[in-house]
Amino acid sequence: MDLFWKSHNPLGAIRSRQYMTAIWCHDEAQRDAINTAKIAIERRLDATIQTPVMPLDVFYLAEDYHQKYRLQQSPLMKSFDRMYPHFNDFNNSTAAARLNGFVSRHGSQQLFDEERETYGISADELRKAIRFPEGASLVSSGRNQSTPT
Repeated sequence: MDLFWKSHNPLGAIRSRQYMTAIWCHDEAQRDAINTAKIAIERRLDATIQTPVMPLDVFYLAEDYHQKYRLQQSPLMKSFDRMYPHFNDFNNSTAAARLNGFVSRHGSQQLFDEERETYGISADELRKAIRFPEGASLVSSGRNQSTPT
């Protein structure tokens, strides 16, 4: 939930229902936790949050071109196209989800180093697509103990 609140402007007006930012909850316990966080953020910002909190009734996947969007724009897609000839398998891949985060510059060098051998993609291909802040370059073996991003 913290990542959600930090990753968008909660004060922005809703411009379009199709692309609106919202937070959905399954039950009252989740709604209470969300509202508690929302109130704390409103107090800190001294402003009213515009992000709606809604019950999750039905979930619809976005169109394929929206799925793992940053990863689809990266050179790693050649490897994923070979590994997953059917888009649904790519879309459901944990490795694809994790690498989409790293390609989008989320996650730490340390976490990446711990997981990179599990992705089924060569170190050379990963090196071309994944970048970390200065001083946290990819290593070929061992773990880099850089600070998380």
